[in-house]
Amino acid sequence: MTTILIAVLFFLQLLSFYFLIILNTKLAKFKELEKKQERLMREMDDTISMYLTEMKDENDRFIQELQNVSQPALASTSIQHTAPVMEQKHSSLSTVQQKKEDSSTTLEADTRVYVPKNIVANAYSRQQQASANNSPVVPTTTANHEQKKEQTLTLEQQVLELMKQGKTSEEIAKQLQKGKTEIELLLKFQH
Repeated sequence: MTTILIAVLFFLQLLSFYFLIILNTKLAKFKELEKKQERLMREMDDTISMYLTEMKDENDRFIQELQNVSQPALASTSIQHTAPVMEQKHSSLSTVQQKKEDSSTTLEADTRVYVPKNIVANAYSRQQQASANNSPVVPTTTANHEQKKEQTLTLEQQVLELMKQGKTSEEIAKQLQKGKTEIELLLKFQH
């Protein structure tokens, strides 16, 4: 009976050691996870603080640029109140030149160039006109005569003329080098 009791106690002691080992490994994993979370939080704090520092530096730089631009403007207004008319013109020209220099330095920092839409549209239309004017000179034949006739007509007139000849919208699009849907829309609006 005592041997059975000793065997049961020995088994229970082994079982308790097993549970202690399992609990110890779980506790180690939990501590490791806690350290990992703490490290991630520190990294996030560092990243956010760096971002905020960069934003502050950028704002300071922006404020400095605004002050540099506004100081010549303030100087020109004080000169304008005390100087004669000729000096006013000279100072305003110098402030315009200073503003242009300031803007050129900021443009040098920014490599992108912004061009207004109307300038781009004018350049595009001039390029199309130049390419139309620089077409090669070929002896006049009936085909060339038809092409010149078609060039003088508007796109809608050309499309209607080709439609009267019995051509499909695909053939018209290929001949005029336009999109099929563009030709179909022109035909729909004409009817």
